[in-house]
Amino acid sequence: MEHITQSVQKELETFNELYMKALNSTVNHFQFMLNFIAKKKGKQIRPLILILSAKLCGKITQRTLNYAVILELLHTATLIHDDVVDNTMERRGQPSVRAKYDNRAAVLLGDYILSQAIVHGVRIENIDILKIMADLAQNLAEGELTQLVSSSKIVIEEDRYFEVIRKKTAVLLSSCSEMGAMSVNADPEKTEILRLIGENLGICFQIKDDIFDYFEQGDIGKPTGNDIREGKITLPLIYALKNAPKEQSEQMMNIIHNQDFSQENIKLLIEFAKKQEGIKYAQSKMQEIKKKTVDLLSQFPDTETKTAMIDLIDYIIERKE
Repeated sequence: MEHITQSVQKELETFNELYMKALNSTVNHFQFMLNFIAKKKGKQIRPLILILSAKLCGKITQRTLNYAVILELLHTATLIHDDVVDNTMERRGQPSVRAKYDNRAAVLLGDYILSQAIVHGVRIENIDILKIMADLAQNLAEGELTQLVSSSKIVIEEDRYFEVIRKKTAVLLSSCSEMGAMSVNADPEKTEILRLIGENLGICFQIKDDIFDYFEQGDIGKPTGNDIREGKITLPLIYALKNAPKEQSEQMMNIIHNQDFSQENIKLLIEFAKKQEGIKYAQSKMQEIKKKTVDLLSQFPDTETKTAMIDLIDYIIERKE
């Protein structure tokens, strides 16, 4: 990641300063909670995608960094809310907001940070950017709601899976790349290409996250089999259920329909997905998407920035946490 960020390190540092400033409230009664959020800095893939997308099309501007702050605020708010919905106690190896305080504080803090994103968006006075923000917020909510409904109905269609992750994860990364291009006044054709690139990165990111659930990953703040336990049937298991011998699939489907997610049964489902090459299939889908993304990037000149974007695709697919 250090190698990938090297070409835009200065811009990322400026972004960090602006983001930290946005998390400072004039009302100091709850500043300690905002400080807690500020310390939980992740890998900053979203601002990185936005900044790299801008640099592929022109010279990075103050507008670029302002857009990055808006989307990171919106992303942070959704993470806090997601942890409440999923009863998540840890994120990135640290206590989640709901674990540190409680659900009420988490919901209200998420709302406050979301309001900050809206305030920053309005200051820009650009109706196109506000439309992207509004569409993004709607899609993120629809993605989570679709997944919630799907978990009770046990939907195992691959098309529905991709519909959910497109709205749940990919739409945020596509907004990053699209707004990055718009921040430097890129032409509509390049802007659309970058939007598609961001969407592809988001789909790969979520598939990789879903694969983690089938392995011991103590550092990512999410226990093995957590998705299955919550009734979320992801790509490796979807593929296995569709392609395994009928008798084996029916046995696994009985467990899923009965929601009999004991530790023993979760282990059984995980081993079933692996044995039926569900992990291998999910990895092959990421490679397909990577090829499409590299093809899209071929329409940009060969630069350090383009190389960094390709390296970022590899990082998302190959990351260990």
